[in-house]
Amino acid sequence: MSKNIYSFFYTMCRTGAMSPKKAFVAWLWVAICTLSIFLVVPLARTIQKFVSARWGRAFFGYGVLAATAAAFCILVFTLVFRLNVRSPSNYLWLAAVASLYVYFTLQLWRAPEEAVHFLEYGLLGFFLFRALSLTIHDKSIYPTAFLIGSLIGIFDEVLQWMMPGRYWDFRDAGLNALATGLFQVALWEGIKPRIISEKISPKSIRRVSILLTANIIFLGLCASNTPRRVAAYTERLSFLSFLVKEEPMYEFTRRHADPEIGTFYSRLSIADLEKEDAERSGHWGKILKDWKDKDYSLFLREHHPLLHPFLYEMRIHIFRRDRKDEDALKAKDEKSRREALFAACKENMILEKYFGRTLEESTYQWSAEKKAQIAASIDPTKSYRSPVSAGPFQIKERTLWLGILVGLGLLLGLNLAVLRRKDPGRLLSR
Repeated sequence: MSKNIYSFFYTMCRTGAMSPKKAFVAWLWVAICTLSIFLVVPLARTIQKFVSARWGRAFFGYGVLAATAAAFCILVFTLVFRLNVRSPSNYLWLAAVASLYVYFTLQLWRAPEEAVHFLEYGLLGFFLFRALSLTIHDKSIYPTAFLIGSLIGIFDEVLQWMMPGRYWDFRDAGLNALATGLFQVALWEGIKPRIISEKISPKSIRRVSILLTANIIFLGLCASNTPRRVAAYTERLSFLSFLVKEEPMYEFTRRHADPEIGTFYSRLSIADLEKEDAERSGHWGKILKDWKDKDYSLFLREHHPLLHPFLYEMRIHIFRRDRKDEDALKAKDEKSRREALFAACKENMILEKYFGRTLEESTYQWSAEKKAQIAASIDPTKSYRSPVSAGPFQIKERTLWLGILVGLGLLLGLNLAVLRRKDPGRLLSR
């Protein structure tokens, strides 16, 4: 078996200048790095608790910042003393990429352990580039490494979803891709390796297109992995029945029309909203009370929309209602004041009608006097569209896959156009 693996790597690098053994070692490092990332998934919570108990959660963030600083120094040292580069643009690009790593790490400071994504996938990006550079010598190497890293990052999140107590997050998949991509930018514009100088070939475009297709389809399948679909395929494949107990990977938002209010969106059906409000109002109300004086953004971070959609959406409706009420007090003209009060009133109507019992259990219920005052200032019969849970990308599943098919069709067209331009007679001869 080892002989076959070695032969495989020999085939991959026989057109390059590097030896088959060196190619094997380079890809072995990619495999080790990838496997290490995957092995951390079931141990992540244990590691987090251990480190947090001894050095605090911030240790993760400081570790990533230290690693970023070390990588920056190493790359600058390489430019100055090994490559003898004097162009300021190289150093500016490296500084810009390092600054972005620092910026995104600080953005995650409320949950600094998530910044470890940058460390893991930045390192993976390095190993991918080193391995790919044995056979790819044009600039397609950068998107190729990025897309392979992104694909690994998506699979990493799928593994995480399969673990008890963990869940899938498109944002984390994005962080994985971002970390890999930023490192490629550092190499592309910061280091500018001399071996990457060839013109991009149709073969390279096909390679990038295939990887991009794999990423798009994989993400689409993850989005379509709704609770209903999980239940359907686990019923046929009993060995996957444990997945039914896992938290939802994704849920498409439903659009609800109410004749008295207008339109609002939710991950839950009307029946599910009513059921949650009737059966768990005391539980949700207590959580809202406990978080009354705590940070709003931290609340949203701690209560994931796929795990607790009812509570998550209710809190955003409350926030929007209260923010619009405040905007009305600060309004400089009557029109702005009425518009703000209108939105506040409608958000409160949504809360009372679909989250009513929980609202009563919380400390966020408006008094009858306040409601009457606001109602007297607006036209309550006017239709309203709440943006809560609507989002810019909340689309129907059918629309999602239609968009994916159109995108893949455009990719195919691009490849055919490149092939035709390169060899006009090749397509005609088929």
